[in-house]
Amino acid sequence: MNTTRTRRFQFVTRPLPAHWRQLQEQLGVDSILGRILASRGVESEFDTSLNLTELLPPDGLEGIQSAAARLVHAIQGDELICIAGDFDADGATASALCVSMLREFGAKHVESVVPDRFRFGYGLSQEFVQSLLSRQPRVIVTVDNGISSNEGVAFARENGIDTIITDHHLPPDELPAAHAIVNPQLSKGTFASEPAGVGVAFYLMMEVRRQLRMLDHFEKNSLKEPNIANFLDLVALGTVVDLVPLDRNNRILIANGLNRIRHRRTRPGIIALCEIAKVRLEDINAEDLGYRLGPRLNAAGRLEDISIGIKALLASNVGDARIHVARLNEINAERQQMQSEMTEIAHGHLDSLINLDGSGICIYDSSFHEGIVGLIASQVVNRVNRPAVVFANAQDRRSDLIKGSARSVGNIHIRDVLADIDAQYPKLLQSYGGHAMAAGVTVHKNSFERFSSLFDAAVTARAAEGTFEDVLYTDGELDDDALTLDLVRSINRWGPWGKDFEPPLFHGSFEIVNQQEVGKGRHLKLVLKQNRKLVDAIAFNHRTIDAQQVEIAYRATENKFRGSTTLQLVIECAQQANV
Repeated sequence: MNTTRTRRFQFVTRPLPAHWRQLQEQLGVDSILGRILASRGVESEFDTSLNLTELLPPDGLEGIQSAAARLVHAIQGDELICIAGDFDADGATASALCVSMLREFGAKHVESVVPDRFRFGYGLSQEFVQSLLSRQPRVIVTVDNGISSNEGVAFARENGIDTIITDHHLPPDELPAAHAIVNPQLSKGTFASEPAGVGVAFYLMMEVRRQLRMLDHFEKNSLKEPNIANFLDLVALGTVVDLVPLDRNNRILIANGLNRIRHRRTRPGIIALCEIAKVRLEDINAEDLGYRLGPRLNAAGRLEDISIGIKALLASNVGDARIHVARLNEINAERQQMQSEMTEIAHGHLDSLINLDGSGICIYDSSFHEGIVGLIASQVVNRVNRPAVVFANAQDRRSDLIKGSARSVGNIHIRDVLADIDAQYPKLLQSYGGHAMAAGVTVHKNSFERFSSLFDAAVTARAAEGTFEDVLYTDGELDDDALTLDLVRSINRWGPWGKDFEPPLFHGSFEIVNQQEVGKGRHLKLVLKQNRKLVDAIAFNHRTIDAQQVEIAYRATENKFRGSTTLQLVIECAQQANV
């Protein structure tokens, strides 16, 4: 029986705080921008100031002085430092940042290393450390991973290697016995931000530079002291792609990184990524980082080896960077094809589920690729508005295991859901970890059905009333006069926009004047009419709409084509209007 629900959203205008008119006057903006900014928690002009000098200081991060001091010792003692990265864009940018900055600090022996995800799995495993012993590192610095790598850290210590963990994932009850740990999750009382892995690495390098400066290291060694702002392009890219909350500190990092890219003060690898993604450096924004550059880096980690992306970011000239970026582009095309095929299979599983009205959804298919299940989980969540875990066979030697990627909705903390299951059934989960909205989990294949039932129950226990209602909050309706490029440009000036500082979303009723499928049938281009206003629109990953009158939720954007710039609505949700 086909039980797939057809979601119909109720568009609801975001509630406004009482101070929104005062904020509008203070900022000197129109009522539309005043409402938008107030509804995102902006309380004063201070909240919109993104000056680099206003970054939070590093000393709020627990363990950062000890971690930096160990790296200073390694630099001055010519020790081998291995930067142990993760498989995604956050890990790649953090790896490139640490290698580049340490070399500019005068470190003569720095290497980037990433575990083969299919042989060693995630993090600093004992097997991964074993594979590094022949290099004889004295220090291993994890970036964007390591907070749960107790066995690997212990094995490194047994072999005379100090480990410095820089991570931003939620810590386990028992922390690894590392030389130092720098993780904002352990410093919530003293550090009011949630940086990505690359942000944590950037802060550590800031502290290393400070300690080296105090020792007159740069003068004594005839080195030019590096400008840390030169590395903000990497911080911006990794922060946006990793979907961390855009608190004020993260917005400062992103805004200043984007500004440097726009002025071509960026590395060859990012220039090459922009070229192949057809992004103009002068116009780049956070959306370009997240949807056009980021996927090309992430694809390498999903299917092959993120080291290709790290090499692109470390390239010293555009020619070398283009070689690596061309390969990234090929891998991304493979990823897109595989994702399309897996999506169709996942939809088939959804159509056959008899408990789709449950709270949590689990899907497993033996044909799925472990590196892409996270993308499929996100699509499942978007379709059914339920937390979901999508599993694939583990591609390592333990073929009886399946690895799942979980995504969540609303206020359901998905990593805590997994912790609930693990607390009640300690031997069921082989491993797990992650964030509030995304996590990973490994179970035995023959435990899938049991896990599915327990996951549904655990989600139900944490779901508040109304969690699964199909309500889409927007910034209201716009009249014909407000639908202009001036509105788009004013919105862009108050960015960067992203997670927890959501880009403005509007809704309204429109007549479809024309529609046609483009991009090999994957997208839908439309001409819409609101009252007397005609406007172009595009709906990505959408087929022809069988209706004349539609209700849509949309973002207003610029469309630059052949030298001209026009208004274009990017449709986030389209449904037949009630008549």
